[in-house]
Amino acid sequence: MMKFILLLAISLIANCSYSQTMKDFFSNKTQVVLLGLDFTQSKFIGKNAFSNPEGLKNHAIKSWNRFFATEPRKYSLQDAFGLKDKYYYNSINYFLKRNKEVNTYRNVTDEDFQLTKEQVTETVSTYTPFEKEGLAVSFVVESFNKLKGEAHIWVTFISLPDNEVIYMEKMVGKPGGGGQVNYWARAVYDIVSQIEKRADEFKSK
Repeated sequence: MMKFILLLAISLIANCSYSQTMKDFFSNKTQVVLLGLDFTQSKFIGKNAFSNPEGLKNHAIKSWNRFFATEPRKYSLQDAFGLKDKYYYNSINYFLKRNKEVNTYRNVTDEDFQLTKEQVTETVSTYTPFEKEGLAVSFVVESFNKLKGEAHIWVTFISLPDNEVIYMEKMVGKPGGGGQVNYWARAVYDIVSQIEKRADEFKSK
């Protein structure tokens, strides 16, 4: 009996030692991958502003994710987390493929829309990225709301490969600039900037 209790205690300690926390995202000891923008549950609010659903799907959604690759110093979280190059990279190809499922004709609306934490957790549980271990960040887009002039995005911190959500927070980004792509890209940049300014707060979550 004592041997069994000892083995159980060792097992519990081992399991606890591998439990990931928000501090691990800042540790420079664990690989962190930015998956990008997940539009599979999002709504585009303001029919007049999103009058070309086909262009939205085939051009804009792809472009918003590609900013993470083409302008990494501006849109990445590497500076926010204080990570060295070897511990951080973006992997947008998975979401470029996943976002092909988005039905932009159905998802353009004038109605308000919100996601619950449970819905975000459920969609994260279905992720099958190339990465098999480490930590990941997903920007689960709730809405680009032209009527309010706001982007609502669930910034979700994930442990791989079990897709366990470590922490999530719905953040609001302010868009700006000319053209649809640049206008909403500015909202994503705003959220990245907020995370950088609040780095110590996120570390303590």
